[in-house]
Amino acid sequence: MAIIPAPNVGTYATRSLYVSPSEFKAAPTGVDVSQLIPQGNPAQQAAALVMQLQRASAYADNFCQKVLAATVDTQAGFYRVQNHPALGPVLKIPLNYTPIIAVSDIRTGPTPGSMAAMTDLSNIWIDRKTVTVPFGGGSTMGPSFTRASGKQYAAVSYINGWANTSLASAASPGATTITVASTLGIMPGMQINLQNTTNAEVVTISTSWTPSNTGATVAVPINGPVVGTYATGDTVTALPQDIKQAVILIAKALIKTRGSESIVIASTTSQPDHIDKLENGVSSDLDMAMDLLSPHKRGI
Repeated sequence: MAIIPAPNVGTYATRSLYVSPSEFKAAPTGVDVSQLIPQGNPAQQAAALVMQLQRASAYADNFCQKVLAATVDTQAGFYRVQNHPALGPVLKIPLNYTPIIAVSDIRTGPTPGSMAAMTDLSNIWIDRKTVTVPFGGGSTMGPSFTRASGKQYAAVSYINGWANTSLASAASPGATTITVASTLGIMPGMQINLQNTTNAEVVTISTSWTPSNTGATVAVPINGPVVGTYATGDTVTALPQDIKQAVILIAKALIKTRGSESIVIASTTSQPDHIDKLENGVSSDLDMAMDLLSPHKRGI
């Protein structure tokens, strides 16, 4: 029996860390990450920190009900045909995830088995939460205008979320390209942050850049030279800084809850008063993180 994959299976299932270990260590968290594993060696401590940052990133995704970093998703359904005064028959397809960065593929057809890829996407219109897809008829209200009715099957593959990657090779002052580990979500004219523990700057992607959804390592041209010095693995991101701060706070809270239960005694001459389940500050850290993430929740 043949297995038919669902058309809306995510293309990129592996999620990246939204905050690197070096970013977390440089943040003023007051958390000691040298003993996450009791008596563990440095490699074990580093792996434990990565695990906590992965969990914190997933926590942020789950709260916002979407993957925040750039990803490719496919929206598929059976949509009503509408008649546009300039474009003729169109489908207005609501997309689940925002921000919508680009559309990479559209397939339409009267039946699932007859769906064909559109070869010209120049007339599609990308709105904040929808994409309008013309699929026939005339281009004006003149004699060539064709009315249509009924429904059509359609599948739209689109890039959403914020680019979040790292340098695949060093970038020195004066460089006019940056080589990134993944180009997913990087678009012409986009402003993107280069940062490490000692340098940070905003660069603008050249309008000559041809975007790609393959995620391949490649040199990306930028407008103007790099000012600072950056090493392989340094952060390249378009993630809003409030999201990064939220993930730092979540990771901080996750680390502080590990083995944080304690017996509280009011004085040395009294009996135990109560048991604290969470270390002081954990709840406030999580509350602040949720406040920072709230504007990015799906549907907002």
